[in-house]
Amino acid sequence: MAKDTDWRGIERDYRSGALSIRELAKKYGVSDTAVRKRAKAEEWPKHEQVRNNVGSQTISANQNKNPRTKHRKPAIHVESEIDPEYLVDGSDEPEFTLNPEEYGLNDMQARFVSEYLIDLNSTAAYKRSGGKGEGNTAYVNASRMYRNAKVSRAIRDALDARERRTRITQDAVLKWWWDIATADASQITELRRLCCRHCWGFGYQYQWRDAVEFEEARLKAVESKKREPLDVGGYGFDATLDPNPDCPRCNGEGVGRTHFHDTRDLRGAARRLFSGVKEGKFGIEAITRNQDEALKMVAQHLGMLRNKTEISGPDGGPVKTETVNMTPDEAAEAYRKLMG
Repeated sequence: MAKDTDWRGIERDYRSGALSIRELAKKYGVSDTAVRKRAKAEEWPKHEQVRNNVGSQTISANQNKNPRTKHRKPAIHVESEIDPEYLVDGSDEPEFTLNPEEYGLNDMQARFVSEYLIDLNSTAAYKRSGGKGEGNTAYVNASRMYRNAKVSRAIRDALDARERRTRITQDAVLKWWWDIATADASQITELRRLCCRHCWGFGYQYQWRDAVEFEEARLKAVESKKREPLDVGGYGFDATLDPNPDCPRCNGEGVGRTHFHDTRDLRGAARRLFSGVKEGKFGIEAITRNQDEALKMVAQHLGMLRNKTEISGPDGGPVKTETVNMTPDEAAEAYRKLMG
């Protein structure tokens, strides 16, 4: 039985622009004419950035004859994705050009960096750059790619270059304050109601993580001459599971646990709200910028708040005034005395 053609895979590689149509046809065992017809019929958009760079790479005949010749990887030109509303015309800062050899990136990593800068979505960038896998597999592979030291340095330099191209405007500052004022703090830290130790144990008995934890507790009880614990509730306790609504110990309410999200993955308003962390005797504390103050700054900028200064006399009464009739000479003399 003939194998069905993987048109989804062909479309993905076509959009990434990493392979030519002829290479695509050879990879998937179809004719290049069939690929062209399918792309035209379904209007597959090809990634312009990668296509231009791949198309501009030229190799001389002599290079093809010498297998020892090391072909230089083409530099990838990264466009600025900043909203033009906040840019000032005539910026003389050059746009960032990614040189894979400078960072020691292979072709896959270079495409990932270019794709990531489009929407800052590592999983989507991994798929667009030709990565394999779906669902959790794609997420894990994308995270591994993103955490690679060389890839992270290239992304960081590209983002820094993008920031240097911006210019401070009133709109940009206002948007910055508004992002802080309206950011969702739960993207940084949150209180979660999760299962207790009895929720998922056998017969709602105390459940241990594993035999090692149980043995440590048993030895500790023996040393302190206390009653040894039992493992009738079984093993496999997972503190990230939801409460069991039928649990008689917590009545389905579970227990509250504080959760801190990975700050390396914060984006947008949440990133602006986050200011840092502090470790003290009470544990780790997430530091955020003052959202009430940020909202006040926005209101002042929009003219919603007006500062009023009232001057009054003693006990809130009117200010006393005294009128004196003076000649010009007397007024001049009084002025000289006043000025010392």
